[in-house]
Amino acid sequence: MSEDDDSNIGRIWIRVGSTEVDISGSAREVNDSWLKLKEQDTWASAISKIRSARQDAIDAAREAMREKGIPERGSTFRRLIENCNIYRTGDIVLASIHYLRSVEKESDTPPREVKRLLSETGRWTEEEVEKWNLSLYINRMLEDSVERGRPPLLAYPVGMEKNRFVVLTDAGRDYLERLSS
Repeated sequence: MSEDDDSNIGRIWIRVGSTEVDISGSAREVNDSWLKLKEQDTWASAISKIRSARQDAIDAAREAMREKGIPERGSTFRRLIENCNIYRTGDIVLASIHYLRSVEKESDTPPREVKRLLSETGRWTEEEVEKWNLSLYINRMLEDSVERGRPPLLAYPVGMEKNRFVVLTDAGRDYLERLSS
């Protein structure tokens, strides 16, 4: 084979449980074989087993945490906001963004994740949290503070101007600290 032929050689190797897939050949042959394999019931069955095993592992980990007395994130966050006397909705939204960013080390905090955390506290139902206009609260913490002569509580990282990427400013962290004292 010439060097040009080597650049079009492809290979897919996957092991799922006791099933092994090893496809090699030209890029076109590998692609065609892969498409045929994905259409087979055995592949769909293997993927279904992986998803099921993953969910079983997650459920087992949650159960083990419960048995050992390790609280789930919702109850942990609820204790945090109650112990820090955080009760106003805007303050709770700010605290949830801080929790997701600082404690759970999330790189972004889309509204659905903030809402999920809030409903996991058990303090509000999913329906109640769904009615909260998170964008309004976030925008107020980005802009209204400045209009009132205070530094903003939230800011966008450079080049990431979507509400899901907001981070607490030093003023935001100071504000939460003052609430908790």
